[in-house]
Amino acid sequence: MSSHYHSLPTVEQLGTQHIAHPEVHADLDSEDPARSVMTDFRDQRPPVISENMDVGDARLRMKMADSALKLVVNGAGDCIGLVTLKDVLGRKAMARAYRMGMSLEDVNVRDIMQPIGQLPAIDIRALKDARVGDLVSTFNKAHAEHMLVVDRQSQDPALAGLRGLISASHITRRLKVSLDSRARATSFSEIVNAVQGRFD
Repeated sequence: MSSHYHSLPTVEQLGTQHIAHPEVHADLDSEDPARSVMTDFRDQRPPVISENMDVGDARLRMKMADSALKLVVNGAGDCIGLVTLKDVLGRKAMARAYRMGMSLEDVNVRDIMQPIGQLPAIDIRALKDARVGDLVSTFNKAHAEHMLVVDRQSQDPALAGLRGLISASHITRRLKVSLDSRARATSFSEIVNAVQGRFD
């Protein structure tokens, strides 16, 4: 080992310690950068689940991990869809089992996932100068809960492909819009009102 390295001083006999928490984000504004609400997979490893996992195991794994959603991957590790905790807990799995004439235990994640081809996606370069208000308009038009962010032009294979995710619920929480109200809405009208400063 090089001689210019030196040992660092240690703190002796720690008592009970408060655990630091992630920085609490300030409330969003419609003019804030759109990238501020994107989960960048380059910085944060995405939660994934196998397409072949049965719904029961998926439900248990997601609840134990306190994860509201997971990207569904195939045997090669490529994303083929998205599944939410609501999907595995709700009627979707039971309805799928009924339609396929099988028991609930035989339903796999791929049977109830949202296929990647049905999810709205935007290129990461479109976010460069975009604002939160632009995302709200995009979600309102797409009528979706999640939006994929892709990078199709990167020369680095490690960065090309699926780059990140934007969650509507993340935006609503930071805009202080009631999730219950949003769940009853057929569109993102509440979010639009919040961005424009109108609250019922």
